[in-house]
Amino acid sequence: MQCSISECKLKSIETVKISFKETRNLCKEHYKLFKNKDKKYLPNFSKATGFQ
Repeated sequence: MQCSISECKLKSIETVKISFKETRNLCKEHYKLFKNKDKKYLPNFSKATGFQ
């Protein structure tokens, strides 16, 4: 089976439930992104005065 993302032509490895009715077949790359969707990332701030 093919990945459900329209631009992707890779083979799907996992079927995931997106909502109550909808499921998607995702390839390895898109499945990895889907698994980490709730992961929190800390922003990295720096002062603008240091850049020239």
